[in-house]
Amino acid sequence: MASEPVPPIDLLIALLADSPDEGLTSDPETWAVIREHAPRHGVAQLVAFTARSRVPHSEREWCDRVLTRSWAKHSRDLLCLQHAIGILQAAGIRTLALKGPLLAQRHYAPPFLRKPSTDIDLAVRNNDLERSCELFARAGYTPVQTLPDARARSHHVALTHPSEPPLELHFRLSHGAYGIPVDEFFGRAMPYILPDGTEAWVLNPADEIFHLVLHRAYGRFATLFHLQEIRRLWAAAGSQVRGETLRRAADHHFAGAFALTDIAFRMHWGERFLSDGDLPKTWLHARIGEKLYKQFEVLSDPGRELPLLARLSRRWIDFQVTDRPSDAGRFARIMLRVAWYQLWERGWRTVRVG
Repeated sequence: MASEPVPPIDLLIALLADSPDEGLTSDPETWAVIREHAPRHGVAQLVAFTARSRVPHSEREWCDRVLTRSWAKHSRDLLCLQHAIGILQAAGIRTLALKGPLLAQRHYAPPFLRKPSTDIDLAVRNNDLERSCELFARAGYTPVQTLPDARARSHHVALTHPSEPPLELHFRLSHGAYGIPVDEFFGRAMPYILPDGTEAWVLNPADEIFHLVLHRAYGRFATLFHLQEIRRLWAAAGSQVRGETLRRAADHHFAGAFALTDIAFRMHWGERFLSDGDLPKTWLHARIGEKLYKQFEVLSDPGRELPLLARLSRRWIDFQVTDRPSDAGRFARIMLRVAWYQLWERGWRTVRVG
């Protein structure tokens, strides 16, 4: 009886382990599966770097191509980030660089091993948001949605440019209209000097891990890359940083997101992210387990288009991860408001077209 094929994500995890499984790169069929799925899960750069010295010489071309493109994209993103920060700083607006090339600069060696971002993420205080949008409009950026629209249903304003990467101005940390305003994180931010000498600001270590966990939960645990990155930063964090991160999760009622991250760690690496008693239990804590986490992964498989019913199922899963009944009520009210806003907008467009 033939054995069941190993899921691609398990192959990727085994190759990227602290002691990589050497046999994975020597078997052509297994290596082909790894190479196919690594980009979908956001770990192509790490796979290429790990596998390059282990694969046959003929396969090194793929590794070199992945690493070369990532290096070029990281370098360009760093320049674009400097330019974007410079636009705001020239007007006296302070910003925080989220994720992206500065996280790569600080936590990856070499930095281009981090999956390049598709956009540049900056946080600006709520009071600076309108003026920031005006400054970027003068610099050639076009908003994807109006500012009132973004405030009503998103955590950022998305901007596009004909020759620059897309830009996102975060006024909430994540989680759309349910998210935490970014203003509180400015007081704890840390400076970082860019290659051109510009002083940038980044989240402090605890806030950064907190943000990455929320970002991955909001993306419904879609890619291995984001989970791998949390594991990287968590392993490097000391007890003080970890404790501060957990306090942030408890204070802002995101214990459910952290509990599911713990489930992911145990499923994929057989290790704990949390210890017993680290965080208060949620009001639906009994539902937070492997079954719920697997539903997240299935409904968020990278590159998969989902029908309406599946999208509604994802909202129901989000609801179950809330910390308290009051959080669930707030989440439901916001989702209904956003849905009503979208229906009204579609109806208004239909009337205008008609």
